[in-house]
Amino acid sequence: FACGKNSGPNGARKFDPEQFQTTASLEAVKMIEIKLSQGAKPAHGGILPAAKITPLIAEARGLGSPPYQDCNSPPRHSAFSTPEELMLFVGKLREMSDGKPVGFKFCVGDPAEFAALCHAMIDTGITPD
Repeated sequence: FACGKNSGPNGARKFDPEQFQTTASLEAVKMIEIKLSQGAKPAHGGILPAAKITPLIAEARGLGSPPYQDCNSPPRHSAFSTPEELMLFVGKLREMSDGKPVGFKFCVGDPAEFAALCHAMIDTGITPD
């Protein structure tokens, strides 16, 4: 589910804690998954053109009412920028969702990236579910 709001004229989205907590509290939501990258083009993000946004997509992504603008999925999350910050974010989402499991998925481009995540888990004491 979406948990961001457009934060600029280019359609860039930024994490919205209030929207996350509202949606995460729904009984239908059983777990939280943070999507870090796509295997096809890691570190590139993407744009959902306004012309392809239907009312159903707009509702799911929290895009508001028409007319819609392009929805930019940036290559990086606005809520964290380091492996340690990611683990703290995992802990924050777990707390904000009343203890629901929180995990993440990503495409490994470099084994050192995976090692950095493992070190962050050890250093912070926070692990994904």
